[in-house]
Amino acid sequence: MQSTDFPVSTSKTSLPHVKTDIQHTPVPTYSTCERETWRLLLSRQQTQWPDRACKAYLEALEATGLSPASIPRLADISERIQQQTGWTIERVDGIVPDQIFFAMLAARVFPSTDFIRKPEDIDYTPAPDMFHDLVGHAPLLTHPRFSDFFQRFGAAGSAAFAQNHPARVWLARIYWYSVEFGLIRSPQGLRIYGAGILSSHQEVSYSLSDATTKHRFDLDHMAQTPYDVWHMQDTLFVIDSFEQLENEFARWTARHGLA
Repeated sequence: MQSTDFPVSTSKTSLPHVKTDIQHTPVPTYSTCERETWRLLLSRQQTQWPDRACKAYLEALEATGLSPASIPRLADISERIQQQTGWTIERVDGIVPDQIFFAMLAARVFPSTDFIRKPEDIDYTPAPDMFHDLVGHAPLLTHPRFSDFFQRFGAAGSAAFAQNHPARVWLARIYWYSVEFGLIRSPQGLRIYGAGILSSHQEVSYSLSDATTKHRFDLDHMAQTPYDVWHMQDTLFVIDSFEQLENEFARWTARHGLA
């Protein structure tokens, strides 16, 4: 099947503004089935992460306090993240239009849903649920270098929209191959930092296997490489460090007039 690019967005809202008061956002009443789905999802990922997830993610996960025992309040996770890097979480319904998504990231706001996937979708859901948003994305928002890169990414996206720049397409691909499906080198070997891998039961082991092609980090290569959300990801890119991710992205945006 021909690869298909999908929007960079992770969540959905029609709100014209960026920030809301997450502390006063109503909390859903989760069913027994939804609580069990959360427990199963997180418990089985926890068995996969040792020796596969990067150290920064595992440390950040602990700092956020996510646990299989209960579905967290978005407000609680937002507060913990804000205390460390100034980022907050805003509750949204689903996929966000790209321009709004970029503006939110530029303002250090991450959109998250507050619903759990259905049991029949437990292994894969192309529409992100709160497990993907909170377990995949939220922890690294506490990491200073990654969170600074993420804000810069949002600012670059906003600039691309303002200029009607072709980077609107390029940034979606860079997002996919870094934020969602990125690998990082460590003294112990390759490790995972991408949210799409970390929150997927099948992608964790597959990403580090010989079945995938792993390229060195190259933003121009990433920008020109389409992807397909409907299959296991065969093409991955490896950063040396989060400092490299932040610094090379800064140079790339300056070169393309997006800084």
